[in-house]
Amino acid sequence: MRIQIKVGDVVAEAQLFDDKAPKTTKALWEHLPITDRTIQTRWSGDAWRTEGNYELRPEGEPVENVAGRLSAGDIIHFPGYRGGLIKVGIAYGKAQWLNPFMEPIDVAYLGKIDTNLDEYVELCQRIIFDGPLDVEITRIEE
Repeated sequence: MRIQIKVGDVVAEAQLFDDKAPKTTKALWEHLPITDRTIQTRWSGDAWRTEGNYELRPEGEPVENVAGRLSAGDIIHFPGYRGGLIKVGIAYGKAQWLNPFMEPIDVAYLGKIDTNLDEYVELCQRIIFDGPLDVEITRIEE
């Protein structure tokens, strides 16, 4: 499964890891298209998350393909039911999902941007200074 991610005026494509996180990637696919805004992560490094919530797995279900440290282009789903933050996120540099006490949080590693990554990174590095950007995540039908 492939998706297109448009942030501002930059368009990139990504491969979803439907073999490693089959239930979560299928749920993401079924939620598409997503139209939202990028919100800079507070404690997690060079990454943004969606403003809206996207429930891809029921509360209490185990997180598939748990991510550790992230690099530019890594796509995750954060099932933060306790805090009301159920987000899709994408790294644009070094990142790791952390709570306010700087402890790692389990997030599902869903995919990786594999086209136009440099332009994506360059634009997203400005989010922390310039504020949220519009984002559209859509299916690429094969």
